[in-house]
Amino acid sequence: MKVLVIGGTRFFGIHMVNELLAEGHDVTIATRGKAADEYGNRVRRIIIDQTNGTSMKNALSGRHYDVAIDKIAYCSNDIKYAMEAVECDKYIHTSSTSVYEPKHMNTVESDFDGASKELIWCDRTAFPYEEIKRQAECALR
Repeated sequence: MKVLVIGGTRFFGIHMVNELLAEGHDVTIATRGKAADEYGNRVRRIIIDQTNGTSMKNALSGRHYDVAIDKIAYCSNDIKYAMEAVECDKYIHTSSTSVYEPKHMNTVESDFDGASKELIWCDRTAFPYEEIKRQAECALR
């Protein structure tokens, strides 16, 4: 399977990319190109600026992926730029428990419903972290 990982050079993204490679998937990572990785020639690399729609379109046009896994989208505009640029059969966005309010034991995914919240197209500096992550989820409805 052809997999695009937007991010994948830090934290749990490293483990995910390594697992995808171990399973034999054809992996491309799209990053800012600032963090070194140890994947060698086992991945393709694309340099992107996810906060810039033109950068995303220029970097990703003409390519098709079975799955795109977005590990770095913070806000609704990041989601919008990815969705406008990535041609894929399935798009997966990694979010954060910060979207849940209030936080509580035994939280389940349905405790936050992005479809019922007003969508505000915003950049990463528009709101505190928790709210921009909520807006990213709202953009996926």
